[in-house]
Amino acid sequence: MSSRSPRSGKKIFKSTFTFFIPAPPLRKNGYREIEFDKIMRGIFETGYELESLQTQTTPNGIFLIGVLKTNQKKIYEMDLKQDLHERFKLSHTHSSPDIILDEEENV
Repeated sequence: MSSRSPRSGKKIFKSTFTFFIPAPPLRKNGYREIEFDKIMRGIFETGYELESLQTQTTPNGIFLIGVLKTNQKKIYEMDLKQDLHERFKLSHTHSSPDIILDEEENV
């Protein structure tokens, strides 16, 4: 999944990144998705660039699908599949107490 940049002749390595954000309760004002911001900051700090970002909405939330690129093979070969919650110190639940996740309903 790589290609050569026509201008520089350097090889470009691409990878996809998908993230799901559950639908929040109805609100009058928007809010910032801080955990997604943490993940994106971490991805940029590794040396990837965001080539494109698409969204796909569902009744339960939104999928964010990104195409990441780098011209550094060592960055491309890093394991992006590692546990993002652990790497970016994310919570395992949504920050809003109004949102009940499926796993919490069964408790």
